[in-house]
Amino acid sequence: MNRKWYALVVLFVVVVAGSSVEAASVVAPGAKVEKLAGGFRFTEGPAADAKGNIFFSDIPNNRIHKWSLNPGAPGLSTFRENSGGSNGLFFDKKGNLLACEGGGRRLVSIDPQGNVTVLADKYQNKRFNSLNDLWIDPKGGIYFTDPRYGNRDDMTQDGEHVYYLSPDRKKIIRVINDMVRPNGVIGTPDGKLLYVADHGGKKTFAYKINSNGTLSNKKLFAPEGSDGMTIDNEGNIYLTTRVVAVYNKNGEKIETIKVPEGPANVSFGGPGKRTLFITARTSLYSVRMRVKAAEQEQTVTEQGFEQDIIKTSAGNLKIIFIGHGTLMFVFKGKVIHVDPVSRVADYTDMPKADLILLTHEHGDHLDTKVINILRKKGTQLILTKACASKISGGLVMQNGDVMIIQGLKIEAVPAYNIVHMRSGRTPYHPKGQGNGYVITFGDKRVYVAADTENTPEMKRLKNIDIAFLPMNLPYTMTPQMVADAAKAFEPKILYPYHYGQTDPNMLVNLLKRSKGIEVRIRRMR
Repeated sequence: MNRKWYALVVLFVVVVAGSSVEAASVVAPGAKVEKLAGGFRFTEGPAADAKGNIFFSDIPNNRIHKWSLNPGAPGLSTFRENSGGSNGLFFDKKGNLLACEGGGRRLVSIDPQGNVTVLADKYQNKRFNSLNDLWIDPKGGIYFTDPRYGNRDDMTQDGEHVYYLSPDRKKIIRVINDMVRPNGVIGTPDGKLLYVADHGGKKTFAYKINSNGTLSNKKLFAPEGSDGMTIDNEGNIYLTTRVVAVYNKNGEKIETIKVPEGPANVSFGGPGKRTLFITARTSLYSVRMRVKAAEQEQTVTEQGFEQDIIKTSAGNLKIIFIGHGTLMFVFKGKVIHVDPVSRVADYTDMPKADLILLTHEHGDHLDTKVINILRKKGTQLILTKACASKISGGLVMQNGDVMIIQGLKIEAVPAYNIVHMRSGRTPYHPKGQGNGYVITFGDKRVYVAADTENTPEMKRLKNIDIAFLPMNLPYTMTPQMVADAAKAFEPKILYPYHYGQTDPNMLVNLLKRSKGIEVRIRRMR
């Protein structure tokens, strides 16, 4: 064999060998399906609360149970008696448990104290059939299925359909009317796709979600139906038939998880939501997973904040303009809060932080109550030495420091006053105490200046793609100072922020001849 053919054969072998490597299982290495509890009549509708505890229905026994992870009170308890034949369950962002009452033929919300509010019980003044499963989209709207199993004598609807309840809970629309018997439903975390199982038609379909909640672009996703469904952080869809069938986002079956009893529904829960809980006839099962729940990126649009999307070499950077000196960045699944304070937002509804950046110790920038709300396991707090005297557990950066934190390059830039002083000629922000930050997101360098004036250090900055410069008098810069600094270091996009009562349009006029600088005005509370 000549060298040319030998090289080709070797290449072929390498390619074939490489293509035969199996993808990693969705199940954690060595993990097995385990029975947690039994003795039920027909379990359904598992849903995890914020702590990972699992709630599930026992339909014939008319109960909702809780499987607790609390070390002080682990195991099984009854959350609700006389549950209206509850089937599918789902938690909203406020911690209320939403339930499809199959027997009660209504959609209800149950608060942590057990108080019940009816969200929907009729369509066009006719009672629903027997609500089965639901999913809450990122806007707070609710998709729910309404099949009928068993006796069909008292059906008032003209078929078995899928509905959408608007986020304000004022409007119900029918979004699917061509299925035999819809059952399981789940959506993608970005709110763009909805998967619906036609249990009666033995098929599962994917739909595009339109801005008004309607559905379009129906496509066959899997050649089998399902009872309940869920989705993981890799976009895999879990269907329940005789086994738990796992399909990737392309509609290819990649794995099956066998369960001692026929599974009816699935949901992720437990620590880090890395455990798959399976309701299967008379029992509740679980299995540790390599993957985890596909959690929605919590939207803040309901609070009225403006948002921009910036394309970077490593994916989109989302900027949320909150108020005063407060910003939020979302990048590659990480949430970065800058100077979060309660006066500008309700942080109980905001996403938890991977990083919190504090620029200085004043109360309108450092709010310990909010920081504690936003902290989760693994949250890193980046702050100044003065801030560290008021809140513990942070990493101090001094002026000029450069660090790589959670994969992001962060540079601390001095932030201080030169001109504006308190009585007695004391600067509002003395030199050496405050930090601005340059954060690198992919190929974009973002400068958040903090409370400062047009300092020499600011003017010497290089290659800044996006800059946030303060314009709140008398504590920071005049529009003229901002324009002076911008002309010196020439950011491609300039956002005036922390501008108080100053008219930001003044800056637009001052920089109208600086063609390399785009001034963007966004509303800041």
